[in-house]
Amino acid sequence: MGEVCIGVLVVAVVAYILSRVSAARTQAVGNVSGPGEFDVEVVGESHYQQALERICGGRTRNGVEKYVTAQLVLEDSNRYDRMAVRVDIEGQTVGYLSRENAREYRRQLKRAGHPDLTVTCDALIRGGWDRGGGDTGNFGVRLDRPVD
Repeated sequence: MGEVCIGVLVVAVVAYILSRVSAARTQAVGNVSGPGEFDVEVVGESHYQQALERICGGRTRNGVEKYVTAQLVLEDSNRYDRMAVRVDIEGQTVGYLSRENAREYRRQLKRAGHPDLTVTCDALIRGGWDRGGGDTGNFGVRLDRPVD
């Protein structure tokens, strides 16, 4: 399902790009919105809890549900995976696309003729509760997939 979601994400992004920018290489693209399902999981958030806490303004008793814009950054120089796609929010790294989703996302970008493009999409941050006594929860991030 994630592969299909990433494919739909890329198709919508490319359609948006072609309608908004010239053939010149671009660093980022305006927000591409989806149907509000937020069904693409970001991985590795456990390593970026402090960044997510800053973005959300701290932890609360019941946690947060914060809608934000995420930037998908191709990270060719990643020492663990040269095909990595980093997810940044408010200029801070919060995780990555899964290995499978990153590869599919890159294939779709390449097929569309934009292999080096950085794009943005809607994201949802959830979690981050602190109820005292050690009862805390991690923040998690999900990306919204655009419609065709």
